[in-house]
Amino acid sequence: MPNYRRHYRPGAVFVTLVAHHRHPWLVDHAAHISGSMHRTHGKHPFRHLAHVVLPDHLHWLFEPANANFSTVVATFKRDVTWALKTLGVKTPLWQNRCYDHLIRDDDDLHRHLDYIHYNPVKHGHSTRPDDWPHSSFHAWHTRGAYPDDWGDGEPAAIAGMQLD
Repeated sequence: MPNYRRHYRPGAVFVTLVAHHRHPWLVDHAAHISGSMHRTHGKHPFRHLAHVVLPDHLHWLFEPANANFSTVVATFKRDVTWALKTLGVKTPLWQNRCYDHLIRDDDDLHRHLDYIHYNPVKHGHSTRPDDWPHSSFHAWHTRGAYPDDWGDGEPAAIAGMQLD
């Protein structure tokens, strides 16, 4: 088995969490996922920057209070699993590992925000980012970060990015 190494440093991190065998259960339990993010924040503080929940994976951009983002991810996955197990949902729910990327600078941050918010369109779940309800796009749009027509086509900044 490979020996994976994670790098930890202060700042934001982008993670992709994938459902076990890509079983499409996440959207059906989006409210539980949101609740687990809130409960995780209570145990391991972080600054929530963005997210999108798709049927078989989710992307999450956050800045942990300390550099150990793995603790946040592990607590979140465990909380979702426990919450759904009490509802009779069969486990395992998650793939064992996650993809992570430490955000390097403001350009990298904006590229990953765009990637997250355009992802439902990329995967064919909606025709516009604004049409997908399980995303932080609406909050960013309300703040004025995105114009009304953003996402009518793939943003040039993310063309060719492959993170799922």
